[in-house]
Amino acid sequence: MTILLVDDEQRDRKWLRDLLEENLSDYGPFHEGCDGMEAVELSAKLKPDLIFLDIKMPKLSGIKAAEQILGKIPEAGVIMLSNFSDEVYVRQLWKVVPPDGTFGYVLKNASNEQVIEAARAVLSGDCWIHPGIARVIQRTQNRATSLTPAEYEALVCIALGMTDSAIAKKLYLTEKAIQSRLKSLYSKLGIPGRGESRETEFNQRCRAVYLANKRGLINQSELTEWESNLGGDNDGD
Repeated sequence: MTILLVDDEQRDRKWLRDLLEENLSDYGPFHEGCDGMEAVELSAKLKPDLIFLDIKMPKLSGIKAAEQILGKIPEAGVIMLSNFSDEVYVRQLWKVVPPDGTFGYVLKNASNEQVIEAARAVLSGDCWIHPGIARVIQRTQNRATSLTPAEYEALVCIALGMTDSAIAKKLYLTEKAIQSRLKSLYSKLGIPGRGESRETEFNQRCRAVYLANKRGLINQSELTEWESNLGGDNDGD
């Protein structure tokens, strides 16, 4: 067996390697990488059974690296390491892991015992999710609160400051279709619709962006990537 550890922080790699060598020495050898691109290159060369990937890394994020690795080695077990329980990362991870794939999501404040438990679980073909994000997982699987791709797309567009007209042009939809998506988005975020209350304290669009940030549905890196994909020159009408 082979285990690959990829993190841009040398201190975190050393901690993880020392921990695994002490508790899972039979599963070595252990190899290290320091960014997402190196993770992809080393995985192609080593064909590791288990890969630890930090989510936020230079050159290529852990999730983007996992997508490329699993595209070529779908049987590999992947454990994401993160300081964040943001829902955006959970959504992204769900998209790249094969339906029958094994993976783990470990917060960096996890105990040593939890890290070893996660590694053993994934190596044996199971999935392991840190208790700290169990509520986030449940929310992404609840149809009443999880956003559809269309609703999420609408959320990102208003977070970028785009008007209904600008969004419609970018997505090749009618303004009516955009407004329908936004209405559904507001409902799932618990924002009252127009006419549902005599007085409203909030602008719906601004409130949606605030709640999405609070919930971890969007972050700056995600918005930057979406803006680039949408063209980057959204001035609104």
